[in-house]
Amino acid sequence: MKYQVRDVCRIMEELAPLELAFEWDNVGLQIGDPDQEVSGVLLTLSVTIESVQKAIAGGADLIIAHHPVIFKPLPHIRTDTPEGSLLTAILKHDLAVYVAHTNLDQAEQGLNQWLARDLGLREQRVLAPVDNGTVGLGRIGTVAPVKLRTFAQQIEDLWNCSVRLVGDPEQEITTVAVLGGSGGDFVQKARESGADVLVTGDVSYHDAMDARSLGLAVLDAGHFATEQIVVKELGRYLAERWGDRIRILEDHGASPFASE
Repeated sequence: MKYQVRDVCRIMEELAPLELAFEWDNVGLQIGDPDQEVSGVLLTLSVTIESVQKAIAGGADLIIAHHPVIFKPLPHIRTDTPEGSLLTAILKHDLAVYVAHTNLDQAEQGLNQWLARDLGLREQRVLAPVDNGTVGLGRIGTVAPVKLRTFAQQIEDLWNCSVRLVGDPEQEITTVAVLGGSGGDFVQKARESGADVLVTGDVSYHDAMDARSLGLAVLDAGHFATEQIVVKELGRYLAERWGDRIRILEDHGASPFASE
């Protein structure tokens, strides 16, 4: 059986339906022809010139990314700009690009479910559910009692990152909220939901101050570290659906921040 881009879109949308994306987001097939045949797929967090080169070298026809390559309306496509040269490379090599972003964040078996499983959360539920259902942002669950400092070290080892800590390092925690990407806005929600600690990324100074005033510990592992699991887990999901009929390449990239 030969797969087309539209077949890959369908499989991705079984995991992360497009209607779960936020209104401001841009998801789905962003570049390419739905009828194009696919023999290889490259998975990446963000589409960069390096990931495009890896796709070309590996014989991939399609890139599946978490972050949109086209997010806002383009006033122009100038090939002397980084964005323009990236789009030119994609088009010149007949690559298609598919994006699963906030719809994957909110999916029942998407990003935040993967993070919760990675952290070993038990008795978990959705932190910010949509219509009180099984989809939505974040997860909250329990772990065996552990000191905050120790839990932070475990996350650094697990996700190969540096963690910024808000709270008493000697505090014992049992209830953990996790939200991939930028989760500083969920400090209040995490505390109201009974969390001892929120694990997320991109926490601002003011978010940290709010958390401290609420008595909520925060472990900021960074945007990249709390989303990099997407590449591995999408690879697993697609391999289960395709077997060896389509070659799957993984580009794990790196954070733009040297300290992450």
